Amino acid sequence: MYKTVISLVVALHLGATLWHGDAHRQLAVGLPLAKSIFVYIVILIAPIVAAVLAWTRYFSAGLWLFFISMLGALLFGVYHHYVLVSPDNIGHLPEGPLSAQSQFVSSSAVIALLELIGSLYGAFSLGSCYSQYSRRA
Repeated sequence: MYKTVISLVVALHLGATLWHGDAHRQLAVGLPLAKSIFVYIVILIAPIVAAVLAWTRYFSAGLWLFFISMLGALLFGVYHHYVLVSPDNIGHLPEGPLSAQSQFVSSSAVIALLELIGSLYGAFSLGSCYSQYSRRA
């Protein structure tokens, strides 16, 4: 069951992230190189790799990667979309189509919710798996 839930969360997260990226494009909200690299590695690639690993004999590594990437993405997104004052903050978006601004705000919330769910599920799954492992030992 863990594999299926992880794969579902990752697929939904990828869709929401692409939806959010489209809003970034429409509003011309760019990110500096270091932040773009973080987004591509931690927010886009790592969860996909985690989901793939979850279906292999490297399940444990996939579960850890899923948890760490979801938590890292959540902290990054909440900070940039809700705390840091910048064009990437939902309260300080640049001028642009109202539909794009609405898409940016909505997709930010959906992504945060999915990353919270992913982080909590990852933590729960790690605790559950390691609890089962320690009972066998």
